[in-house]
Amino acid sequence: MSAVVLTLIAPAVLKDEVVAAMLAHPPTADAGFIAREVEGYGHNADFDSVVEQVRGHTLAVEIVVALPEPEARGLLGVLGEELPGRGIVWRMIAVSAAGMV
Repeated sequence: MSAVVLTLIAPAVLKDEVVAAMLAHPPTADAGFIAREVEGYGHNADFDSVVEQVRGHTLAVEIVVALPEPEARGLLGVLGEELPGRGIVWRMIAVSAAGMV
């Protein structure tokens, strides 16, 4: 079974909801994940307020988890059911190696 790194980018206001859904998904809760606040830039940035437009960036949360691919796809299914159309962007990349030193 191949491992992947799943990165989610969500509007900052959704952080608690996304984290709660991830902690309720046993494979994700067992794997653990990191979350950090980030700033989104670019021509396609989805500004939530006039303040963000003036600042020139949007506030978001980036969440990163490493899981076997089927569990990562399962998590995406859960998020799609619980938070449909809420602007959560994701990307998944294969892990060629992992460990601890």
